[in-house]
Amino acid sequence: MTKLSKRFSDAIEFIGIKNADIVKKYSVSRQNVNNFMTSQKTMTEKFAEICDGENININWLLTGNGEMFNNTSVKEVSTEAITVNYYPNVYAAAGGGAINGHSNVVPMLFDKGFLESLGLKQFKNLDMIKVTGDSMEPFIQNGEMVILERKNEAQNNDVVVANINGQVYIKRYEADPFFKWIKLKSENEFSGDILLENQEEMDALSIIGIVRAKIRPF
Repeated sequence: MTKLSKRFSDAIEFIGIKNADIVKKYSVSRQNVNNFMTSQKTMTEKFAEICDGENININWLLTGNGEMFNNTSVKEVSTEAITVNYYPNVYAAAGGGAINGHSNVVPMLFDKGFLESLGLKQFKNLDMIKVTGDSMEPFIQNGEMVILERKNEAQNNDVVVANINGQVYIKRYEADPFFKWIKLKSENEFSGDILLENQEEMDALSIIGIVRAKIRPF
């Protein structure tokens, strides 16, 4: 049993809801519920929907830190909880570009103190997506979740999530001072960089956001 599934199972047992109730309430198969209880390794759209519906604290679920359930006080949530938009069907490729499906969004509440402990200093326009590939190792591992600040401009040395012709990459940004070229660099020395050397290539690049934190599901 994965740590993620163990925490989820503990929360469901505490609530007292049965697997059959989850199947009916959330229109999910028995097999999927069994996977959630035994072998879940990362957040998916349906998994996040169930956690949100049962008020399970995502911070605690992913890391084991904090309380099992979200505080339902409207006053406390409005002042201490930060919304991060999670895109379960969007992947940033640390390697070859990831072709992404329909980008459904699942708003998630995170404790502000938890985000501060990850190094975040601003709390608006935050998204979370999963990383695939190993070209940014050891800085970012395959399967980790990254929290990014939505911005369409980057500074040299920023780790960016970028779109090039519909493919999404996570790389370290470097640009010539006069914008004669832009390079998206890998951290892994065995992986290649992406060099954009003319205006047409640079016009195909759009910066989605700057990586501000990462979370490693267990």
